[in-house]
Parts: sequence; C-alpha cells; structure tokens
Amino acid sequence: MSTNYKKRYHAGTVVGLILVALFASCTKDFQKINATWNGSPSATFSQIYQSIGSNLDQTAQGEDNAGTRWLYPITQQGAVYAKSDYGYGGGANWNGFYQNLAAVNQMLGMVAANPDSANYTNAVAMLKVLRAYQAIELSNFYGDIPYFKAGKGLSGSVTDLKVPYDKQQAVYVSCLKDLTWAVNHFNTTSSTQYSFGGNEFLLANNISQWIKFANSLRLRYALTMYDKDNTDAGPIIADALNKPLLTDPLGDVVGLNSTNIPGLSFDYNGAGRGFSFNQECRIRMGTTMWNLMSNNNNADGSGIFDPRCKIYFEVNGAGNWAPYPQNPVTPISDGGDPYNKARDEDWTLDKTGNLYSDFNYYWGRDGVASGSIGTVPEIFITPAEVHFLKAEVYARGIAGVPQSNGNAQTEYEAGVSSSISFWTALAYTCPIWNVNKPAAATPAASDISAVLTNPKTAFNSANAVSLIYAQEWVDLFRQPWVAWTLQRRTGGATPVDPANPTGYAQNYGSLQRYQYPGDEQLYNNLNWKAETGGNDVASTKIWIAK
Repeated sequence: MSTNYKKRYHAGTVVGLILVALFASCTKDFQKINATWNGSPSATFSQIYQSIGSNLDQTAQGEDNAGTRWLYPITQQGAVYAKSDYGYGGGANWNGFYQNLAAVNQMLGMVAANPDSANYTNAVAMLKVLRAYQAIELSNFYGDIPYFKAGKGLSGSVTDLKVPYDKQQAVYVSCLKDLTWAVNHFNTTSSTQYSFGGNEFLLANNISQWIKFANSLRLRYALTMYDKDNTDAGPIIADALNKPLLTDPLGDVVGLNSTNIPGLSFDYNGAGRGFSFNQECRIRMGTTMWNLMSNNNNADGSGIFDPRCKIYFEVNGAGNWAPYPQNPVTPISDGGDPYNKARDEDWTLDKTGNLYSDFNYYWGRDGVASGSIGTVPEIFITPAEVHFLKAEVYARGIAGVPQSNGNAQTEYEAGVSSSISFWTALAYTCPIWNVNKPAAATPAASDISAVLTNPKTAFNSANAVSLIYAQEWVDLFRQPWVAWTLQRRTGGATPVDPANPTGYAQNYGSLQRYQYPGDEQLYNNLNWKAETGGNDVASTKIWIAK
C-alpha cells in the first residue's frame, strides 16, 4: 500500500478547506451512494460521514490483500506453498484511518459548536464507535500509534503536526470509554435526533443495532486487553454481558454490505477492495485447519465432519481433498491456476497439476464475476464471535463473572451453530456458486450436531478454553487479522502445528506486528525514533500480546 504521511497530518490541518475535494473524490467503492457535490463551499455533515465509509474499507485487511499473503500462514488458517514475494506489512490502511480521524474530529467539532447539539447524540455515538473500531484494529497491527493529537490540526490545539505515538493501552482504554459512552447514550425514542439518511452506510440508521454493535465491540476489546489490564477491562466485560449483544446469526452480522451500499464492489483488480485469493495464487488449505474438520485424510472427503470445510475450501485438480502440510521441512511446489477468473465459466479449468486443496474459488468471485451480486460482507464482527467471547468469560470465570461450565457450553455450542448457519447461508445465497453449493440456506440439524458431538470439537470442561479458541479461530476464516489478535493475546493458544519451528514455520511464527509505514521514518523521524529506538522490527510483541 502506498502511504503518505504528509497527507495524513496535512488533511487534519486543512480538512475544512478541502473536504469536497478530498471526500467527494473517495468514490472508489461507493460510486452509487456518494452524493454529488451541490456547489456549496464545503461538504455537508452527512456527506462527510458517508465519506468515512470509503476509508473504513480494508482497515485491517489492507489494500493489497495482506491477509491472503501473510496473515493466513501466520495464523495457520491457511498455508502457502512458497513464501510470498509481496511485501509484508503493507496492507493495514494507515492512511485511511488518519483521514477518517481528521474527519471525525472535524465533525465532532461541528456538533459541539451547534446550539442544537443535543439532537446529534446518535450521530456523535456513531462517530465514536467507528473511530474506536478503526483505531483499535489498526493498533492491533502496529502496537503504539499516534492517536490523541493526530488529525487535530484544524482545531488549533496542536502546534506541531508531527505527532507522538500513544501507548496501545491508552488507545484501548480511551476507545473503550467512547464505546461505553455510545452504548449508554444512543437514543431509540427521540424523534428529533439527526439522521444520516441514505448516507448511513453501515446499519441503515438502526439505532438498536448500533447499540448491539458497540456493546459487542466492548466485549471483544475488553476481553482482548483483560490479561494485561483487568482493572480497566473487568468492569466493562461484566457490564457488556448485561447489555444487548449481537445474537442473530444472519441478521446481526456487522460489516460493509452491498445491501446497504448499492454498487459496492469487492473486485481487487477493479475497485481495489476485493478479498480475492488470486492475488496470492499460492494460498492453500493447510493441515492445521483440515485436522479440525476431518476425522482422517481420505482423499474422497469421507472423513469431513464439519460442513464449513467444503464452504471454505475445494478439492485439488484431481478432485481429491489434499491439505498442504502446514510447516514442511522445505516448501513443496504446487501447480495449476485455481484462482483464474476463467473458472467462472468452467469450474475445472486451470486446475491441472493442482496438487493441494485450494481456498474455495467462489470467495474471490462473489460480487465480482459478471452479473453477480455480492453476498459476503466485509465483516467487522459476527454473533458467532460474540458467543465465543461469552463462552470464554464463563469458562475462565473472570471479570467478576462466576465460572460456569454450563454457561460456557451453552455459548460455545451457540457459537458453533451460529457460525455454521452463517457460512451456509452465505454460500447458498451466493448467485455464482454452483459446485458444492449447500442444499439449503439453513443447515440441517445433523450438520451442526456432527460438529458438536465429534470428539475433536465436542465441548468438555477439561479442555473448554482451548476448544473455544479453536472454534472462534475457525469462524474467523474471513477475518484473519482478528484471528491474529486472538493468537497473540492468548499466547499462541489457537490451533497451531509446531512442526519444524526453525525452518519453514519461522518465516511466519516470528511475526508479531507490522512495521510502521516508511513515511513515518521520513516525515515523523523524531517521534518514530522515540517509539522504536531506531529499530522498527516485526518480531517485537505489541502490548496486548502474551
């Protein structure tokens, strides 16, 4: 990703002068919903908000499909048969966040100066939720980031636009305060609250959903930091469990979705947003994931007991199920071109010589292939994850919540059920999905039972926490950055193949963070040096990591 440090801070200084030029031009992915500039000297409050959505895309995933290239082998949710020749750490949307931070700060200032500010409570809450989400997810890539003084040049309160780095702990605590404020201040009854109308790109002005979204993020982030700061995190976890959370496996999934954003495209090559695996043609299903989904290595797939296996992945060129060894002593070459777009017309095309099972081709083509309507959102958080977070709290007995294996099992099984239901529905409703399409949008009860009763995945109190982490990790298939956070904050307790730790695996196992964008060293050198000591290394653990 090309990052421009000057643009990041300059935007915070002159954002009021260039809002139209800057934000109205952010139409890369929102062509159909961006309001056309009406000749006014500045963008409207609603237009600025809508523009934030275009910079929310790929905050974690990255513009260059970093998840496919690096995060899958790091988390072991997938494998690559050769080390990527794409640069590591270029994916997290650093520049997009700081453009959004400047915009949010500007909007909050506009509200504060408005005599009718009480009518903007819901708008302020939305802004605080989005800012918190984006700030924490970005910090999970880098650790400490410029935050409290960044993007405030226009306010006049910042005299030096070369902003220092803030500790990740401070960013977490501040963002959790914002999320708590939002949960407690969202207003579902007032008829005078300002509405973003058609520019509300995320939850279509559904305030009840915003409350559940904000509270679910509170639970995620408070639990993420709990082992490092239980004083601040504990009360938030306990409070979050007593407030509305995302629960509907289909209706409560939060993310950027073509349902709310007509014309939204995930085409990597075209619009720059896609989760298309063809940008890392070497990605394959690895043995770590396979071993959690199949009872044996039968090539005909007769050992597969988890229906998500055939949704996430596909057979090799010979029609067999063949996982790639997660950490071979030396890389094993693979052939074929399984992610070639020509497979839209012929699913078997270009798989000749393809020895190992691929990521399912349709995930890279949903909403991209000619005439297709995207069904897969760019996920922020799902009800399944929320269930697993609750299960962890009950299984560990933390944050003042009594330990309860019964409650942990209930939430664990609800998480598994929610996950299978969600992924089945997505595959079934995907209009271009033809091969191995689920028989119905709703999984059969036997499909869910097969996972809940299998010895590999059935709940047991002796191994409860490990099982919870494993199934959360499985569900986070399309969010490898969140799985990476889970891996690091649990000290590597997610599924892992430790074989050959000094060989192939070392390429990925040592990676703990992204290095800061190169422009930081160039334009913010003193603060960059104060943060890194002049040695910005990817093996340095961030604050949340064990």
